[in-house]
Amino acid sequence: MKRKIFKFFLSILTGIILYFSFPPFSHWYFAFIGFIPLFLSFDNNLFLNFIKGWVSGIVFYGLSLFWLKNVAEWWYLILALYLGFYWGIFSFLLTSLPSKGRVFAGMCIWFFIEIIMANSFSGFPWLLLGLSQWKNHIFLPISAIFGIYGISMVIILSNLTLFYGLRKGHTVSFILSCFFLFSILLYSHIYSPQMKKISSVNLLIIQENIPSDKKIEPASILNSYYLTTQKILKNKKAELVVWPESTYPDLIKEKILKKIKRLSKRYRCGIIFGSLIKENSDIFNSAIFVKGEKIEIYKKIHLVPYGEFVPGRRFRIIRKIYSEVGGNLPDLKPGNRYLLFKFKNFKISAPICFENIFPELIRKFNMKGANLFIVITNDSWFGKSAGPYQHFAHNIFRAVETGKY
Repeated sequence: MKRKIFKFFLSILTGIILYFSFPPFSHWYFAFIGFIPLFLSFDNNLFLNFIKGWVSGIVFYGLSLFWLKNVAEWWYLILALYLGFYWGIFSFLLTSLPSKGRVFAGMCIWFFIEIIMANSFSGFPWLLLGLSQWKNHIFLPISAIFGIYGISMVIILSNLTLFYGLRKGHTVSFILSCFFLFSILLYSHIYSPQMKKISSVNLLIIQENIPSDKKIEPASILNSYYLTTQKILKNKKAELVVWPESTYPDLIKEKILKKIKRLSKRYRCGIIFGSLIKENSDIFNSAIFVKGEKIEIYKKIHLVPYGEFVPGRRFRIIRKIYSEVGGNLPDLKPGNRYLLFKFKNFKISAPICFENIFPELIRKFNMKGANLFIVITNDSWFGKSAGPYQHFAHNIFRAVETGKY
């Protein structure tokens, strides 16, 4: 009995160790050994191995996503249960294989599981294993060729090699694994594309300290950004001004746009900011680019489930539960154009909020010709938590993957 309890403790320990390898702690080296306690807990019972993997995942996501409690209360644990389920599947599949085939097969299993997790039910690739390496300049270049999923593969391969490869009878797996890791590192450092400087632009980025938990009139929020920007531009020149998502957290009005146009023309600068727009009966979360009289609008493509729309809204029971928990039923519509803002020699992509966590979406902007990415977001509702740090780390990977700033 004590032995079984100890093995479950080992699976919990994996979740805790990996939690500290991610932002804001960013002890990236923990990720290369973090799964070993879980592997030590495995036995011949596949179902129990599934449960141990699931428990490990629940602990990891429960700790790492604790910041969601600010908006979802303890309901966020449902997400932890769901994401942890993938760890259970990995554990089940891994231990169903012969011992000698687990090193490379396990790496492939993890790769496909992350792909599925990142795309199923709207997708949530927020804490892919590779994200833990955002400060690791040795392994970071791998993502330029193989993406963040490639770094996840390297991490899980390292764990599997240390646990299985050093055992008697696994010499070939160990040698092949070491050769594979060395080859990927060498290839990535030699052939990873370098960022090319297209041009230069004098940016002014304004982020007011406005708490999201207080009721403040949209016009007052916008005015705060307007006055701060005006004050700075009187003394310093900027070609492009960037305000965040929800600069005007309501449907944009014509008089508001005229006000921003006047500021743009007076100081001869472009202004990018976030607001809501309405077309016919549809409402979109949007990034708006103003340059003099010119206006361009990008409509957010990948919406936040339960934050900007409610999956299963057509079912009465879901509407009732969400109305009681969330207080309202968000019903924003997704855009469908990968629009780029043209400014000087730049083609600017302005992903909104968590769109930057989706490599495939950013890649599509890149293929359209984007040579500068400006992510506008409002992370104030995260509070003082790990959320903003985890969110920011994705920008490092998108920059390396695309070779663009």
